[in-house]
Amino acid sequence: MADSIPTTAPSPLPHPFLSGMRDCIGVPALGLGLTMVGFGAMCQDAGLELLPAVGITGLVWGIAGQVALIEIHSGGGGLVAVFVAVALANLRMLPMAVTGLSAVLGNRRIPYLGRLALMQAMAITCWVQMMTRADHVPPPQRVTYYIGFALTLFMAGLIGTATGHELGRVVPPAVLTVTIFMTPLYLLLLISGARQWINRLSVAFGVAIGVGLFPTLGDWAVIAAGLVGGTIAFLISPKLFPERDTDQ
Repeated sequence: MADSIPTTAPSPLPHPFLSGMRDCIGVPALGLGLTMVGFGAMCQDAGLELLPAVGITGLVWGIAGQVALIEIHSGGGGLVAVFVAVALANLRMLPMAVTGLSAVLGNRRIPYLGRLALMQAMAITCWVQMMTRADHVPPPQRVTYYIGFALTLFMAGLIGTATGHELGRVVPPAVLTVTIFMTPLYLLLLISGARQWINRLSVAFGVAIGVGLFPTLGDWAVIAAGLVGGTIAFLISPKLFPERDTDQ
């Protein structure tokens, strides 16, 4: 039996809110901000004014749902179609929000409306940050740390949307919308560098399966890659790296 690696509790942060802000400023905020630059350009191209564009980012807060809303709006879809499309696009984030909130709260209890607010702010960038970096934050400080991180990310999204909307007046939207892929690229690199091998294997298998199935399944290959790649990694990671994953 392998000797277990002793673990120590993380040292308390002197300013957890500011620490969350500091950890977000840089690549996370830049990646999300550039993604929203592309969305702002889409709004400009679709004929939306600045205030509605920024409002969509703030209220929907999920790039898939935001893009679906703009596409349906541009196609002349009604309010019901917009609501259903946005709800379905963001529904996939419910398990992420639930698990992310659990990592943030731990055993701490807060009012129901407070939990809803924390879940609404749970962008995938926040989720990855809490899943891969939360062990450096003492559990009693994680809510404050998360609020600092999420609030900074939210502001970056609003600023990015406004910037893209205004740039869309002078720069071709096709050029700006390329920036939508910045956040997925950042998340891919972050998860690939995670300490847990199950996360690394999920990315590797997901990419391989997605590329292999795309010619046959088209867009459905993305869903298949996530389900199959994640399942395979979940099954074989404990066997290939038992000590490394259990000791993290």
